[in-house]
Amino acid sequence: MNQSFQLTDAMNTYTPALLSLQRRGYQIWLEPSDIEQDLDTWWAKKDEAQFAAFDPLRLLGLVSLWEQRGNQWEKQGEEDNLYEKFLTEGLVSN
Repeated sequence: MNQSFQLTDAMNTYTPALLSLQRRGYQIWLEPSDIEQDLDTWWAKKDEAQFAAFDPLRLLGLVSLWEQRGNQWEKQGEEDNLYEKFLTEGLVSN
């Protein structure tokens, strides 16, 4: 049986994202903002690597990006600028 699946960015994904980070061995903490209208900052740390984001899902995304690409996480010269292509051409990824 082939069932489709969809997962959408929403607050009910935050706890699973934090659990995923914990299971990967990251120390996690929330640093409240000093300014009331600013967002609090979520942090994850493992060994000498630290990550900061405004919500747990973004934090998991940064960690996943680094785990896959390492310290050279940025787009390399030979790689396509997919973000720009999606904005200008409306591409659909395969």
